Amino acid sequence: MTAKTNSEAPGPEEVDPQVDESNLPDAEIVEEPEVEALPLSPEELLQKERDEFYENWRRTQADFQNHKRRQAQVMEMTVKSTRRELFSEMLLILDYLDMALLSPVETQEGKNLLMGVEMTRTQMMQLLQRHEIETIESQGSFNPELHEAIERVEGSGKEPGTIVQTVRRGYTIGKDILRHAHVKVAAEPSAEATPSDDSTATE
Repeated sequence: MTAKTNSEAPGPEEVDPQVDESNLPDAEIVEEPEVEALPLSPEELLQKERDEFYENWRRTQADFQNHKRRQAQVMEMTVKSTRRELFSEMLLILDYLDMALLSPVETQEGKNLLMGVEMTRTQMMQLLQRHEIETIESQGSFNPELHEAIERVEGSGKEPGTIVQTVRRGYTIGKDILRHAHVKVAAEPSAEATPSDDSTATE
C-alpha cells in the first residue's frame, strides 16, 4: 500500500470551484456613531444672533429701497401722463384763440376784442413755455416725426414733400411730441394724358 505524497494534498491558496459565492453571508456594514455638535457658548450664541439680525436688516433695507424706486417710477409716469392730458386740453383753447385771431374785424370794438384775444394767447403760450412746451416748426420739408399730412396738394408750384399750409399747429413737451402738426404737403403732379399720334386726320 502506497502512501500519498504531499503534492497531492490541496494547497492553502487553492479555491474549491464547487463553492457557490451567492450562498456566502453578506458583509456587515458598520455604521459610525454620529458625533453630537458641541453646545455653543453664550458668546457664540450672541454672535450668531447678531449675524442673523444684521442679514435680515440688510435684506429689509434692500427691499425697502426697491419699493421706493418702484413707487418713484410709478409716480413719475402718473405725473407725466396727467401733465400731457392737461396740456393737450389747453392746446385746444389755443386753437380756438388762433381761429379768433384769423377772423376779419372792421369796427373799433372788434379790434379791441381782437387785441384782448391776442394778449390772452400770448400769456397762455408763456405759461406753456415755462413747462417746456414749444411750437413745432411747420415750414420747409415734411418730417413724419413732427408733422402729420392731412392732404396732398397738386399744382402748388412747390417741390414735392414741401409743406404748403399748416392747418393745426403742433407742439413738443421737452424732447417728446405733445401733438403733431397737421399740414398740407405738395405732391408730384399727375401725368397728363397726351394725344395719340395715330389719330385720324379730318377730311
